[in-house]
Formats: sequence, structure tokens, C-alpha cells
Amino acid sequence: MFEKPPVDQVGIRAIAARGFSDRVRVVAGDMFAGSLPNGFDAHLISNVLHDWDVPVVKKILAASFRALSPGGLLVIHDAHLNADKSGPLHVAEYSVMLMHSTEGRCYSTAEMEDYLGQVGFVDPQFRPTLAGRSIISATKPAIPVAADVIPLIFKEIRAD
Repeated sequence: MFEKPPVDQVGIRAIAARGFSDRVRVVAGDMFAGSLPNGFDAHLISNVLHDWDVPVVKKILAASFRALSPGGLLVIHDAHLNADKSGPLHVAEYSVMLMHSTEGRCYSTAEMEDYLGQVGFVDPQFRPTLAGRSIISATKPAIPVAADVIPLIFKEIRAD
């Protein structure tokens, strides 16, 4: 778990109370200052991206890409609009509230796939979950690919 102090201490206590201290580590830090911790096989970004405008979302995704191990998995848990932004209605309503109260909004699946591809992730997958939320996952290629080739590969994957 990567969390800014003093919330990191809340995380440490919650993990210990559930008996997971031997399997889950808390790393203190700020996602806006410096880089994310290296050497992890997966990142879960949960209910975060909807609070931020596009440049910040792309910065967070790029930081995740740089920090993940080759072959690593990024999982974005959030409220996502469908690809053409026509719904679902409850997510659109939530997005309006976010635009009023934060810098962000709910992003569509197509927007997130585009942003993920721009920073180098491949194989985007969408899965609905519960309570109006969904998961978009993508993988950091196990074999490094030249930066100018990544958008072409991603476009071919999306076309299939």
C-alpha cells in the first residue's frame, strides 16, 4: 500500500488488525512528489483518478508504468463511463458532481484505454464490479518496446 502520511499509519493499523502484516507492506509517500516505489508486480489505483484532470491522470499512469516490473499489472478501480459516454446514468450523474466539486470527472473506458496506451500499457481489459464501479486493467510489456512503436501496437490490439 502506498499512502501519504499520516494516512499510512491508518493503513498499517488496518492491515495488522486483519492479520495481513506478514503479506502487505505500507510504503509512505506522495504520488505527486517523486516516483512511485519500484519492483512491484501489480498496482491498484482505487477511486483516485476521478478526482483529477487529464494531465494529472496521465502523470499518475506514467508513474505507475515506470515503477512496475516488466510484465506488471495495473488495475484501475473507479466509476467509468462506457466508451461512447452515453451512460450508465448513475456514473454520468456522479461525474457531474465531480466536475462541480473537484478537478476531475468520470472517464470513459475509451479515454482510459487511450491514456494507458499513450504511456505504454497494453492489453486493456474492462470488467464491471459492484456499486457502480468497474475495473480497467492493463499490462506493462514484459519485453521493452521502443516508445514510438507502443501507440501502434496498442491501436492494433484495440482494433481486434
